[in-house]
Amino acid sequence: MAKKKGGFGRFLGAITGTPYERLLKQVDKLVNEFQDDDRKLAKNLNKLVNMVGTQYEEENLDEEEHDLIIEAIEEVDPEGRSFGKLSDEEDSFYAGSVPDAPELKREKRANLDDLMQSKGDEFLGSYGRDEFEEFKARISDDFIAESDDAIRQGDHEADIVTENRVFADEDEELERLKQQISQESGMVDPNAEDEAEAAEDGEEVDGYSIDENGVEWFEDEDGYWWFREEGQDEWQPYDED
Repeated sequence: MAKKKGGFGRFLGAITGTPYERLLKQVDKLVNEFQDDDRKLAKNLNKLVNMVGTQYEEENLDEEEHDLIIEAIEEVDPEGRSFGKLSDEEDSFYAGSVPDAPELKREKRANLDDLMQSKGDEFLGSYGRDEFEEFKARISDDFIAESDDAIRQGDHEADIVTENRVFADEDEELERLKQQISQESGMVDPNAEDEAEAAEDGEEVDGYSIDENGVEWFEDEDGYWWFREEGQDEWQPYDED
């Protein structure tokens, strides 16, 4: 069964006719009415808390009056609950945990519709737009810097411009890839026949030669040598060791 509140609240509620006095008397009324039913008392006290908040929003109570009524409700609450007060100096959950935490401004309760409204003529969907534009500019600058470094280091066979990047010739890249695949897989080099014919005609081919024993030699782009003995179709890697 709930206990009645002390005389301090009664003394502060002595100003007759004010919302503060009426709400404070309502606490006593609920205690007397439901003194044998804690469940109903707790339920009605919770409703009274909401009424106190409404009166504060309508500026019928100041901050101190609001908190005094809440304290009176807490004193008689059969469930021992604590309700939110406006004059709490700090949230116990964050106390001492967040350095230089901003001070909480306790004003009138804001309406959700008011919070959702724009404060000016700006477009509501512009959240993050400036951050995104800044990100794109930074990425573009990094891309240009990397491209310029690549040109200076000779990583590209053609100039790279900021508006339209030009890469190495596609046919040349495809041909190089075909040679690499044929060498690594042991397949017949599609250019070997042309190179052999060029050698027989006395034409010099870079990286390709035939020694006095009829063995064909080929140096790939990475500087590795391959050989193919006379009558063989597959190239073999040359191991100097």
